[in-house]
Amino acid sequence: MDEEKADLNLNSQPKKAAINDMEDKAPNIEDISNLKKLTDQKFIEIVSGDIVDHIQNDEHLLDTIGKKPGTYYRDLILALIQIHLPEEEAKSDWREILKHKYTVSEKLDRNVGIHVAALDYYTNIKKLLTAPKIVDVHEYMDTASRALIDDLTKAYNRHYFDEEFRRLFNAASTGGKTFSLVMLDLDHFKVFNDLNGHIQGDIALIEAVRILHAVCSKDDTVCRYGGEEFAILLASQPLNLAMKTAENIRQAICDYRFVNEQVLPTKRLCASLGVTTYRTDIMSAQEMLEEADTALYRAKNSGRNRVKAFLSDQVA
Repeated sequence: MDEEKADLNLNSQPKKAAINDMEDKAPNIEDISNLKKLTDQKFIEIVSGDIVDHIQNDEHLLDTIGKKPGTYYRDLILALIQIHLPEEEAKSDWREILKHKYTVSEKLDRNVGIHVAALDYYTNIKKLLTAPKIVDVHEYMDTASRALIDDLTKAYNRHYFDEEFRRLFNAASTGGKTFSLVMLDLDHFKVFNDLNGHIQGDIALIEAVRILHAVCSKDDTVCRYGGEEFAILLASQPLNLAMKTAENIRQAICDYRFVNEQVLPTKRLCASLGVTTYRTDIMSAQEMLEEADTALYRAKNSGRNRVKAFLSDQVA
């Protein structure tokens, strides 16, 4: 086994008793980015004692990488075996894995390495895993990234939107937080695609996402919902701020010069947007999504290239 090139990826079913102790959370981009950082810089091997030759040179690394308050041990376990555990459980497990590594290494008279020790610990001692696999960590990251990102535009995909939307909605309904949802559709895009061809249509979609990322903040989530329709989650934005963001998006897309957009009836490739914000009377994420769709329909139906908000006292 090449311990420096391999990481433990656990496509196994945890035992039922352990399911409630694990966080029900799919990998996200932040997790994948941190996993890459921890593995590329061999942080796990350094802090576990597998690599000791360059400890003095790695003092800055030890002081800066992976030490996020409240997630340090969770991130170590995530990078090591790609499962999420609560921080306290991960902290306890990390200490037990180190003890197990030294015990097994003494018995075999060689360093078995942190990866083998973790595999044996979770399989034979904690009995959390039943069918673990060992894969190259970069292969894991590529696969995980593809599960979250739209291949063409590099926006988040529908699957990621569903998970993040559900998370924000639950946080709002239980914690009194607010957030807004914007649904965006490129106007007359089918005509644009038919007249210019699918390659030019794909380029226009890519450029539209670049505009969305340029206008939105790093805290906002841009997703390709399907075809030429996009969903933007605006964390912590009430309706008035969300309307300003949506209008900035509309204006930026309208001002952009898409190649051959003059073939359209309006001579410009523009967008219609529908906006809604979480309210306590919204009973489900699906209901909120339907509100944003209703607002988008109103924008389309009233002439396109405009922003409409869902107002609960309006008739659909």
